Amino acid sequence: MNDHSCDSFKDAMSRRSALKLGALGLVPWLLSGSALSQIKIDSTRRGHALVVLFLRGGSDGLNMMVPYADDHYYKARPSLAIARPNDLRVKEAARSVVLNDYFALHPSLAPLKKWFEAGSLALVPAVGSQDMTRSHFEAMSAMERGAPTGHSGEPSGWLARYLNKTASAQDTPLRAVAWADRMPDSLRGAPAPLVVQSITDFHLDADEDFVRELKLKYQNEPADPSNLMHSAGANTLHALDRIERLDPKNYKASGGATYPTSPLGAGFREVACLLKSDLGLEIACLEETGWDTHFAQGADTGVHASQLDKVAKSIDAFMTDLGPRAKEMTLIVMTEFGRRVQENASLGTDHGRASVMMALGDVDGGKILGQWPGLAPNQLDDAGDIKPVNDYRTVLTDFLSPKMPEIANIWG
Repeated sequence: MNDHSCDSFKDAMSRRSALKLGALGLVPWLLSGSALSQIKIDSTRRGHALVVLFLRGGSDGLNMMVPYADDHYYKARPSLAIARPNDLRVKEAARSVVLNDYFALHPSLAPLKKWFEAGSLALVPAVGSQDMTRSHFEAMSAMERGAPTGHSGEPSGWLARYLNKTASAQDTPLRAVAWADRMPDSLRGAPAPLVVQSITDFHLDADEDFVRELKLKYQNEPADPSNLMHSAGANTLHALDRIERLDPKNYKASGGATYPTSPLGAGFREVACLLKSDLGLEIACLEETGWDTHFAQGADTGVHASQLDKVAKSIDAFMTDLGPRAKEMTLIVMTEFGRRVQENASLGTDHGRASVMMALGDVDGGKILGQWPGLAPNQLDDAGDIKPVNDYRTVLTDFLSPKMPEIANIWG
């Protein structure tokens, strides 16, 4: 992949398209397939929730989950390698954080160590697919659709297929929400997912008198089970009312959790708010860009370290805030591909294949799962990359199917 392609990727990721649900913004939901049923928000109905954080740009898995016991790692990265946990030549803050006798976390991910020790974090190295593409767009699209690159027979996303397979009359307008600038491919084809930059975007952007009259109309007219449009509209207004009373802007986290002020931190804060408020959120999609580190990637400090710091602090606050309810959800952290084993001449890393997947919450944690192919030259693929010996679909199924059985039936 050339530099122009990466520039196109960065340009596309930087374009903003803020979404507001205006008065007409109700129409797509009202006309959707999921709206053609009588929906009531039942605060006693709590299923397992899935939160997916996608690191867009191809995060360097080797520096996220450091194979400190392998000398090949240090030979391939004389400038970018993260120091061993016991390397007394460098300050403690620059050393990797030991997980077992082979792998350690990047020091910026240190806040996640306690979740690993508590059995609430599991990691899988060498995750990817058999696709050979080095294109961000192609790799992300294929992974989010759960299909090989160029496979035109699967236009919908893997989360959309799950949502369609498990749809019910109790689903709410907040069943699937993406905190993003655009619809993630994983949700394409889902029954009316919301795409917001903040859940406060989910409101009636209309004249106050009109909103008052609309609410009175739904309150005063008798419920008619045969009037599906009326039922859907009434339940959407109910969701809007619940969010207004929730007051997400002034939400106070529990357990002493402090979210970063970054958009990612704000997104996790709102996910926690909705989950704890029992508004029917089942699928939450978050994303963080800025992982395409061709130049000046840095080791324990720098661009990549700063990105990991945002992720770790956001996740740590989220898990702390949820408290015992963290066992009612699974958080998946994934990326479209990893980076090359060998650092480049610009003190960065180029597009590779396999990376790392993390799972938190209701998981069999405190473990590093899956296979590891090794970093010796004869263990790499022909291009010198880590072999993706753990297919991302298998890993997702293993993590999620115990609580979400239909996940096993969506890959085709």
